[in-house]
Amino acid sequence: MARRLARLLKKERLDYHYAKKVFAHIRQELGFRGRPPAPKRLPELLTEVEMGRFYEAVWDAADRTHTVMIKLLLFTGIRNAELAALTLGDVDPKDCTLRIRQGKGAKDRLVPFPHSFRGELGQYVSGQREQKATYLFETNRMNKFTTRWIRALVKRYAETAGIKKRIYPHLFRHQLLTHLAKKGVVDAKLQVVSGHASRKSLETYQDLSLADIAQEYQEAMKEFPIR
Repeated sequence: MARRLARLLKKERLDYHYAKKVFAHIRQELGFRGRPPAPKRLPELLTEVEMGRFYEAVWDAADRTHTVMIKLLLFTGIRNAELAALTLGDVDPKDCTLRIRQGKGAKDRLVPFPHSFRGELGQYVSGQREQKATYLFETNRMNKFTTRWIRALVKRYAETAGIKKRIYPHLFRHQLLTHLAKKGVVDAKLQVVSGHASRKSLETYQDLSLADIAQEYQEAMKEFPIR
C-alpha cells in the first residue's frame, strides 16, 4: 500500500479530483466504508381534518392568487420551483394539464389537474392575460415568486390554521401521491405524475403516457379532501 500511495502522490500539483482519488484509494485499502446512510424519515402527512383547517385558512384570506397557487400544489404535486416557473402558456384548461418545462432531471412532462378545477384556473389565467403577465404567478413588479416566498406563504397559512406539524410545499407532493396510491394508482403510473425517474425504472415506464393515467387520476381526485 505504501508504494502505491507514494506513486499516487508523486504528482506535483494535486487538484481536487486527483486528491479525492487518492483518499478514496486509502479508504478502500483500510476498509473504511464511511458513515452509514441516515435512515429515511417518512413525512408526517396532514390528516383530513388538518387539511380542511389549512384550506379554510387559505379560503378565509380571500386572496385569489394564494388560493389558486395552493390548490395547484395540492392537486398536482408539482415541486415548489416548478410552480414558480409556470407560464400562462403552460396551462391547458381544455385538457386539464400543466406543462412542466425542464423539471427535475431537465425533462419536460405533462401533469393533470382535476376537471373540477378547470373553471377556476381558466378564469385566473384569463385575468393574468389581461394583465399582460408572463408567469402564472407574478409579483407586483411582474417577476415570478421565489421558492422561498412560497414556502413562507404555506408556513404562514399553517400557523393561521393552528397546525403544529411542519408544513411546506413538498409535503403536499407526498400528500397527493399517497392519496393516489391509496386509490389504487400503481407505482408505474404515479411516476408519470410525479416526474420521478431512475435508470432502473426507465424500461418499466418508458411506454406510459399521461393518457394512460388520466382517467384514474380524475376518479381518485373526486375523493380528495379539498375541492
